[in-house]
Order: sequence, then C-alpha cells, then structure tokens
Amino acid sequence: MEYPVLPRPSLTFTVPSLHDGLPIDCRIYHPQSLDANPNSPPWQKHAAVIAHPYAPLGGCYDDPIVDIVAGTLLRLGFLIGTFNFRGAHGSAGRTSWTAKAERADYMSIVGFVTHYAHFLEPFRDGTPVVAENADIDGACHAADTAAQSITPVLLQGGYSYGSMITSQLPSLGSIVGLFNAPECGTPAAEIRLRAQHLAEMQNTVLASAREASVTHLGPRSPRKHVGLRVGGDESSRRTSHESPRSRSADFEETIRHGVAELMARTRKGHRRSRSGRIHPPQTPNGTEEAAPNHLLPVANFLAPSPAYLLVSPLQGIITNLASMSLPPLLSAPGKAWARFSLRGSETAAESETPETDGAILHTTPTEAEDKLVHHTTLAIYGDRDGFVPVRKLREWASRLENVDGSKFRAHEVSSATHFWAPNNVALTLRNAVSTFGASLLES
Repeated sequence: MEYPVLPRPSLTFTVPSLHDGLPIDCRIYHPQSLDANPNSPPWQKHAAVIAHPYAPLGGCYDDPIVDIVAGTLLRLGFLIGTFNFRGAHGSAGRTSWTAKAERADYMSIVGFVTHYAHFLEPFRDGTPVVAENADIDGACHAADTAAQSITPVLLQGGYSYGSMITSQLPSLGSIVGLFNAPECGTPAAEIRLRAQHLAEMQNTVLASAREASVTHLGPRSPRKHVGLRVGGDESSRRTSHESPRSRSADFEETIRHGVAELMARTRKGHRRSRSGRIHPPQTPNGTEEAAPNHLLPVANFLAPSPAYLLVSPLQGIITNLASMSLPPLLSAPGKAWARFSLRGSETAAESETPETDGAILHTTPTEAEDKLVHHTTLAIYGDRDGFVPVRKLREWASRLENVDGSKFRAHEVSSATHFWAPNNVALTLRNAVSTFGASLLES
C-alpha cells in the first residue's frame, strides 16, 4: 500500500534558533499551486509545520510518520515546513531536558514559515493563464481573486515528542509578535530577513517558470514542480537521512549575502513597500527617521489562523520531563526509555539562557491547553500506545472536548501503537489527517 511520500525539498537551509542562535536544519516543500502549470490551483498561503520524534532515539525530519503526515498535507495544498530539533541526526547542539530550547527551535521555524508565506507572491502581478476558452480563463482569474481574500491557515503539528513540543508552544500571536520589530542582529531579525530574501528569490524563479510554461509549453504539457533545491536531494524521491554536510555552502553564502543587503537597506532607514517602491520612513512631522535599531513591522502583514495537529501525543510526560523523572509504566519499552533517561542526565546541566523573552518561551499548562481548545485541533492516538496509558489519553481528550465552545477533537484508533503499527492503521492515520486538513481549507 502506498502512502504520501514527500518529494525533493524546494528549499534546504538553516535558521538560527531563537534560544541561542544555533543553526537549525530546515526544509520547505512547495504545493502544486506554486508549480509551473498555469492551470494549477491558486496559491492561498496555507502552510503547515510538522515536528519529529525524540532525537536521541533516532527522531529527525526523515521519520516515516512525519513523512505520511506532511506528505498528506502537501497534497492537499499546504506549503510544508519540516526541521531537525537541535541534536537531531547530526545537526548542531544537543537535546535539552526541559524542552525549553526545542520550543524555541520550533518557534523559529514558525516565524520563518509565516513570513516566507507572506512574502511568497510569485504570481501577484498576474501571469497569463492558458485556457481553451474564455470561460475557463475567467474562472481561473476569479479563483485567483478569491484566493487573495482568504485568511491563510498555519497548522502547527508534530508526532510523539514533536507533538509534546507543539502542545507547549505559546499562542501563534505571541510567536509572530517576536518578529514584528526585532532588534537588528538578533536571531528573530535574521529569521525574518532570511524568509524575505528566500521568498523574493523564489518569486523570480517561480514566476519565470510559469511564464515559460505559458509561452513555450502550452496547456497540455506535463506539470513540472519548480523551486530552488539545494543540498543532496538529487533523486526523484527524497534521500533518507540526508547528511547536513551535503547542503550547499555556496547557497548558505548566497543567503547571508542577501540578508546582509536587506539589513543594510534597513539600517539606511529604508523599507520596501509591497508594491516594490523604496522610500524612507518618516516621523509624524514629515522628517526622516534615524536609521533604526530594529526592523520595521512588515507592511500589510496578515497573521494566519492557527490550527494544531497532535499525533501520538505524550500527554502526562510533560510534568515528568520537568521533574526529570519517568513513571514506572514507561520502563516497559526498556532500552529505549533507558537511553531517554541517560540522555536527560547528561544534558540536565546545560545552559538555557534564551535570546528571546523568557516569559514568551515559557508557557504554563493552562495556557498551552487554552490554545488547543480555542483553535481547531485534532489529537490522534492509538489505544495500544505503550508509552502513555490510553486511559490518560481518553481523560485528557474528554476534558478538553467538554470545555464550552471547545474546538478540540480527538480520534482514537483501534489497535494502533505509538509507532502506528500494524500497517493498516497507518492508512487510518493518513485518512484522518487528510480529512482534518481538508476541513481547515474549507472553513
């Protein structure tokens, strides 16, 4: 049985973590709406970020469950962001014990994806649509116009440990706020500038590809997925466990150069409007402002609507992580959790001084649950999880579902384990993710 498999990434790069500036490996996958075919669905800026399982146990962005979830969402039309937490599969740093650093890693990717999607407008100026008659042509242009009025969705999700980190994140508004006017030279400023620079690069690449398709290929030519791909993914399918060393050093240098140019423009007191014209910011009395120490807020930024997806959530383990202990039940998996405990002991004393406001990085359990209740959320788990008693998962899910006005929903899958075995339950997972993702796009 075939499951969605992520194709080659459209972009492979790093961003600095908000926690300490550590480089975090990232991948971006473009949906069909951004390919060369002019009759593709309109680009509506919907995006999803999916986090992987616990790194010391082999978790990374090549995880097969992450592949199923992200691949399903990509086919629905979401732009996909995946990443390696610190210490995952050869990436820089070490896994922390309190998960504070990993929350910041995740927030860094959220900041990048939200701004990348905002600046990614390759067809904004209008690209000719190939159609066999005027009715189809008009329908395509009408769809593009309608897409511009839709509030985009940002789905934040994760599997296993990744779902635990997702559930601990502050609200999307709090995360995006960190990037509103960040101080120049900070990780937040670097992330925002990287998002803008890479989006502007892709605007040129994607618009040129579509124009070439219209001019030379015609409406019946096969669809081509176009993007700027770098680093190791040379086969038609994604290479498992790609080495970070295969990433192009030249491409990273190109990014740094582009970011430096954007920063220089900012320090000169200039900003680029969405129309592309450059003009200096002014004070209320009409005089030019001094060169800013912070990036200016993004003009006409439309914050996406948040949603959440928790696959095999580690409900109940969060408290044990904080106290550096594990319940007796979790000794059942034996060697795996023994490695988990050992890793925790090794990293317990590591420094956890974040670059960002500690109050933002820290989210209380009540605040974390509030966002899951107030925004569309799906938690999907098996009744044979093994790591978390199904009774605890049911109690947790029932409590959140029964809050007045709750948008939290749970889906329990019979005979499914934490690792989504046997094979038939993986199909159930895929179908549940597909139904959930489609409902977000229709709402």
